[in-house]
Amino acid sequence: MLSRSAALHLLFEHTKSDSLRRHCFGVETCVRWYAERLGEDVEKWGLAGLLHDFDYEAHPEEHPQWGMCLLETMDVPTDVIHAIGAHADYTGIPRESLLDKYLFACDELSGFITAVAYVRPSKCVLEVEVKSVVKKLKTPAFAAGVNRDDVHEGARLIGLSLEEHIANLIEAMKGNADELGLRGVAVTA
Repeated sequence: MLSRSAALHLLFEHTKSDSLRRHCFGVETCVRWYAERLGEDVEKWGLAGLLHDFDYEAHPEEHPQWGMCLLETMDVPTDVIHAIGAHADYTGIPRESLLDKYLFACDELSGFITAVAYVRPSKCVLEVEVKSVVKKLKTPAFAAGVNRDDVHEGARLIGLSLEEHIANLIEAMKGNADELGLRGVAVTA
């Protein structure tokens, strides 16, 4: 299987934007957290999270099919490639496996939680609460690019309440706050 260091090289080669790289790190963090708790292959799930959008910036019109084709020529498991395809509704690829479902469930919501952390004065995920995320989800103008239907569908797909899923992702992201750039800044009064 493709190593994380090789996957990072691939991500950095095709993604120049720090925000998109951090999004990929965020999704990786969240799916790894779930894989560990579900007794699944943490490295495989992490690979899917890290690479799910690696081709988006360079090939937005062909995403994720372009990336899937490239990954098929590499040492990437077919179930990882399938999950990457299934995370985008417009591909028509069904979400069948746990990996498919959890990758989809973590994608939009992890980005949304990042946005909630960024609007805090401290910019720190350690201070984000479930109720704040739920409240912001009800504000259409906030992080307007996040598909709220996908957020709700993701929680439903994995059989959790939205609040429980949000709490899990906050917990996962707190555990990797430094790499995600969400440790925050000191706020002075």
